[in-house]
Amino acid sequence: MTKPLLRWALPFAVTAAALTWVFQEIDLAAVASRLTPSALQVMVPALLVFGVTALAIEAECLVRLLPGDRAVFGRVVAARTKAASYPISLIHYALGAGALAVLLGRRTGRSVADAAGVVGLISLFDMGIQLSLLVAGLTALGSDAPAVRGGVVVTLIAVIACGFLGLRARFSLGPLERLRQLSIFDAARTTPVPLLLQLALLRGLFASTFIGLVWACCYAFGIYAPASFLVAAVPILIVVAMIPSVAGLGTGQVAFVEVFGRYGDDETLLACSLAFSTGLIVMRAGMGLLFAGEFTREALRATREVEAEERGVA
Repeated sequence: MTKPLLRWALPFAVTAAALTWVFQEIDLAAVASRLTPSALQVMVPALLVFGVTALAIEAECLVRLLPGDRAVFGRVVAARTKAASYPISLIHYALGAGALAVLLGRRTGRSVADAAGVVGLISLFDMGIQLSLLVAGLTALGSDAPAVRGGVVVTLIAVIACGFLGLRARFSLGPLERLRQLSIFDAARTTPVPLLLQLALLRGLFASTFIGLVWACCYAFGIYAPASFLVAAVPILIVVAMIPSVAGLGTGQVAFVEVFGRYGDDETLLACSLAFSTGLIVMRAGMGLLFAGEFTREALRATREVEAEERGVA
């Protein structure tokens, strides 16, 4: 009972601590003054376009990786299933992914392990693409690059690539062979190469739309960062946002102020970051509760099942 309680409470504690730290020397009135109607008129449409586009890409990835009867699991159902996991992912990314895997298993008639393998494969591609964008951005920035060691990033990319190739190797991995044969790795082992290339293009498009959203929000608040900087900076923000917190709220503000410090004053950066994070939270929570209401209720039940299974294993 204590472990699930800590898991749900930790993100809220991290968010509260981060917001307290970042606001301790900030003029709140100055932050509020930056939230002008003209800024929101640019940012809100950008958020809506991103939300629809991102969900369409997510649905396309799922239907391509989970082929079957499109009358049962088509793009609309895939989109609603993904949207249903949004409210849970806002609080805890891992639980949201687990709930999504359970829902996908039920909708497609596959095992939860198979569905989790698909979710994991998409996450693996996202990680690789973000790291690649980080390297490309740092290369373009040259001496102005943020304080991130390119060698470490390249090493991480190499580790991901080697692990992926190992899963698909045609020779035995010896003592690791039983691990490779687990059903959760089926998607990574058996997905045809042409489909993997399609997935890479789709996830690259997804990453590009997110960078575009960050650019639009920065533009709305008069933060004029060059494209090369955004390509390097956005992956850093995404990695920081994965620290347990409420949709990256708090940790995202700390990272945004530090990373974009050269392009604006603290109050403007905080106003932009808060509007961005709050907008994402409202949009994704709304999509989950309104666009896929009954799916979201089922996702909550699935989350409890995932937690129960984890307690059983423990």
